[in-house]
Amino acid sequence: MPAARARNIPDLLRIHADDLAFQWSQRRAALNSRKHTLREYAEINERIEAHVQGLLVADGQALMALLQPQLALGDRDEAFAAAHALLRIGAAAPTHLVIVEFSRAVGERLAGLRDALSLAPHAQVAAEVQSALEKAKPSTAVAAAVVLANHKQLDPRSMRLAQLLADPDPSVASLAWRAALLADSVAAKAAPERPFKLAVAAEWPGLRAAAWQAAAWTGQAQALAPLRQAAAAGDAVALHWLAILGSTDDAPVIQKAALAMPDAQARCELLARFGHPSALNALVRWMGGDDVALAHASGEAFTRITGIEIRGERRRMPVAEGADEFTREMAPDIWMPDVQKARTLMERHGAEWSASQRWCAGRRMDDGVSREQLPTLDLEARWDVAARAALVGRPVSAPPPIH
Repeated sequence: MPAARARNIPDLLRIHADDLAFQWSQRRAALNSRKHTLREYAEINERIEAHVQGLLVADGQALMALLQPQLALGDRDEAFAAAHALLRIGAAAPTHLVIVEFSRAVGERLAGLRDALSLAPHAQVAAEVQSALEKAKPSTAVAAAVVLANHKQLDPRSMRLAQLLADPDPSVASLAWRAALLADSVAAKAAPERPFKLAVAAEWPGLRAAAWQAAAWTGQAQALAPLRQAAAAGDAVALHWLAILGSTDDAPVIQKAALAMPDAQARCELLARFGHPSALNALVRWMGGDDVALAHASGEAFTRITGIEIRGERRRMPVAEGADEFTREMAPDIWMPDVQKARTLMERHGAEWSASQRWCAGRRMDDGVSREQLPTLDLEARWDVAARAALVGRPVSAPPPIH
């Protein structure tokens, strides 16, 4: 009698698990990317689902045996891959296993399990996650708040959420602000008042950033005045958010701050994010200078604003004097801008560009975009324009999920 054929090959299951972890890392990176639209983001989701289906060929016991050790790994994406596949089995035992590990996890592993629970059917994990929000230590409780927020099931008036917003651990408090953002955007006018003033004055940059983000997405238009004050005082986080949310009136503050930045990439990134055409002449001028890093960054910023590629010569990024051999070998190759092309473009299109207050990838963004146009934007631009619309009470999109 012939031997029964195996239903799966363990080596292939391991390949699916490894690739699932990699694809999740790609999806997390894509969420705020200039290189991905919603279409490309959806394609990553399709690849994730294909690997999940490959894993689900195995029976539940075999999959638990394979993936349980991976749940204990400290890598976020590995922990996600194991937990996501186990939760997709839909049975009590693997779900309980993930919940137990979630209650024990810290750091990157906790983040990966949080990601997996955010994708599980809510009814499958609702009771345990709600209990964790109410009773667990702050790091676990705020992870539970994120899961509930991603499922649109976080009560914005939760007393525990209010406590987490003021937690002395800034990493807990900043994550709580991100969860509150999603809950408050669903509740809209019924959302409670939040302690924005305390959060935007916090010492930790990540907490300030989360609070400014929440202010934008929940329509706190009055936050623009203190945002401008903080940016004028030199707060780098406030400058970043003013570049996203500000108007042409903010150009002098942003341009002055950019000129004071010693880091070429940060300087040009600030100007590109703001998208005001008054920066273009300075970018072209810097392209022709001797500073290779600044010339490269200027070319990238010019393209981000105008949407026109101006790549010229490919060169190796210079390294600091005295750098070791490894650093020299690993220096990246970069595209230097074609300065003459940039100058010609300015002569040809400068007047047109100057007629608008904000540009991104060649699009006029003065009046935002419609819901129908949103899918055509890259995801960084999508969230920026949607945050500006939400700030003034004309939302065109839900906020991005928390990953």
